[in-house]
Amino acid sequence: MSQKQNDNLVSENSKYLLGFSLIPEIGPARFQKIIENFASIEEAWNSSEAKLAEIFGNKLAQKILTYKNKVELKKELDLLEKESIDIISPQLPFKDFPGINSEYFPEKLQEIHSVPFILFCRGNLELLQKNQLAIIGSRRPTHYGKQVLEKLAPEIALSGLIITSGLAMGIDSLAHRMALENQQPTLAVLGSGLGQKILRKSFNYRLGEEIIEKNGLLISEYPPNFEASKFTFPARNRIISGLSLGVLIVEAAERSGTLITARHALEQGREVLVIPGNIFSQQSIGTNNLIKQGAQPVTSSNDVLRSLNWKITSSDQTENSEKAEFEDATEALIYNKLSFDPQPLDKLVSKCKLDISSISIKLSMLELKGMVKDVGGGYIRN
Repeated sequence: MSQKQNDNLVSENSKYLLGFSLIPEIGPARFQKIIENFASIEEAWNSSEAKLAEIFGNKLAQKILTYKNKVELKKELDLLEKESIDIISPQLPFKDFPGINSEYFPEKLQEIHSVPFILFCRGNLELLQKNQLAIIGSRRPTHYGKQVLEKLAPEIALSGLIITSGLAMGIDSLAHRMALENQQPTLAVLGSGLGQKILRKSFNYRLGEEIIEKNGLLISEYPPNFEASKFTFPARNRIISGLSLGVLIVEAAERSGTLITARHALEQGREVLVIPGNIFSQQSIGTNNLIKQGAQPVTSSNDVLRSLNWKITSSDQTENSEKAEFEDATEALIYNKLSFDPQPLDKLVSKCKLDISSISIKLSMLELKGMVKDVGGGYIRN
């Protein structure tokens, strides 16, 4: 068989891989059973109920056949082409289908438990071959969490690591945004399909499109029109950590879904790096508990890069207070009463024991110097 004929066969038989991904009952573990029981993917797709029952039992075999009979493979392939969605897979042992775009399937992802048998991708597939750092955290970050990310993420992105996250509200979205604002591509792993019918419902639709426009990548193990559910996000999280050298957790509440990703990362032998948080903040209970359990605390981008044995590209910067030039003792007093949590003006008046007019003038001067910021709910160190 010529190379061209073989390529055509692989392309043609990819429809069966796509077909299996459309059957909800077929996940990585059950697809592995298909691999073990069939030499040919076409034979597997066209197998009888009796053969499926032999492998999966009668009840499940009937479910699989019911779904399979509803699938229109040509229509599903046409949808992928229409929406510019690529599919990739690991190397497969089928004699008529060794896999598709397998050169892009990340080696690190093949190390994890429950390796996805298919990935749907929109954007720059080359990112899957680059070293990545997952940055995840709370969907409702505090001003402190946002400030940490605004400081660390650009330096990490500019180091050459690809920032990977889940395109969720809060820290995930901010991490992607920080990469894009520094002209660096970013990779998002979704818990839903990548079809426009699904993505247009997402609050983050525009950010997802911008990621693709700016040489980034969206990936999912779910077919294009698959709706996310509470069950798909934990599965998605194993891919986020599996793709990465390590996971940086910025903020997480005590029962945060972020902690599921941390657990996956530990099971996968990935570095778990944690930003220490305010002990009075609900959004830091999960992260501080991780540190108690042995996760590595980090307070700078260089801490992160050293932990991953990655090249250091910038020197650590000291706090503004160490190199600040205050106009007078009143400016220094006000600055030192501020933290990374918003302080309302009336609280500053009470803490500093100064009149509101004097504090307002000094805060304006500190803002001009870039040392403090008005964030709506009060003032913080910048």
